[in-house]
Amino acid sequence: MNKCRKCRAVLPDGAKFCPACGVRQETAAHKPKSRGNGQGSVYQRGKTWVAVKTIGYTTDEAGKMHRRTCSKGGFRTKKEALEALATLAPAPMERLETFGSIYDRWSPTHRAGKSTMDCYKAAYKYFKGIEDLPFLEITVDDLQDCLDECPKGKRTRENMKALAGLLYKYAIPRNLATLNMGQYLIVGGGDTAHRNALPDEALKALEEGVGTVPYADYVLCQCYLGFRPSEFLALDAKNYNRKERAFVGGAKTDAGRDRIVTVSPKIQPIINRLLRNKIAGPVFCGKDGRQMSIETYRALFYQALDACGIDNPTEESNGATRRKYTPHSCRHTFATMMKRVTGSDKDKLELMGHTSTEMLRHYQDVSYEDLRKVTNAL
Repeated sequence: MNKCRKCRAVLPDGAKFCPACGVRQETAAHKPKSRGNGQGSVYQRGKTWVAVKTIGYTTDEAGKMHRRTCSKGGFRTKKEALEALATLAPAPMERLETFGSIYDRWSPTHRAGKSTMDCYKAAYKYFKGIEDLPFLEITVDDLQDCLDECPKGKRTRENMKALAGLLYKYAIPRNLATLNMGQYLIVGGGDTAHRNALPDEALKALEEGVGTVPYADYVLCQCYLGFRPSEFLALDAKNYNRKERAFVGGAKTDAGRDRIVTVSPKIQPIINRLLRNKIAGPVFCGKDGRQMSIETYRALFYQALDACGIDNPTEESNGATRRKYTPHSCRHTFATMMKRVTGSDKDKLELMGHTSTEMLRHYQDVSYEDLRKVTNAL
């Protein structure tokens, strides 16, 4: 027995209006629920439909977020495109490709003479330190470091830059990269890219920001550990020697791989807090406990510096715009601080993961105050 939805009077079968109060009994059809965040969307392109889904975000040198998507088109109806959203995902290849695997895929496809390919093969040897890094996570600083540390002459470094450009040209149309970072590399006649160490007042601001500024503690720790950003983020709790208060990490060069870096008393309380009740897993992790990407860390690095009041303007370098201080600046900060400490170059090289005092000098900033300490002692 149907009743009026307003006055509750008994309605005749099939009545659309109440005979007592006249209220319409049919309600408006409910709109279909919209899809939740992350489930994707569809749109019409010409006579076919396209399904598209957001798979993540990347951050450029200026800290701006860019959306990354995967899509598939050619569906005849909207229904087919909607059904495809459930299975739409980035190709597994995109997550697994490394610098080395891109090189292995590119090499057989590149049409050049044997002598040219031999030059590229020789140049590739000096990228060995990053060959196992995910291609999407490699930064221009990672590539520039490889050029800077190449012990060969200018011609070899020119070949390295050319090779990097070719690998990115191969990767971009295959959705394995979004920007050709080879074009930003600096060769020069020994004139390599200058990196800025964080000044003393910036370190002090970071120390004061620990506990109140998110991730100021991470940036401060990287400055006192001297690891490259990728090495820093890969540090695992299981590779920390609690008795000796030292990390074993690093994976770029033979000298830098699995090197021992002792922890400064300046950051020991932070390390103790991060490793409390933790026996394995990334030390400097994201909120979910997983290892964060370099893109994520870079964005947090810039945010931490801004929140601490550290001026970090953008600069033009070789046609590219980038920040004055980047996560790689922490490594230069570490080397510069070591220059002021009495100790053997052998031990300092061990901490940096280098075998050449020339490379140690490359990482150390020079100040008038430090030079004056030497001349005043003459």
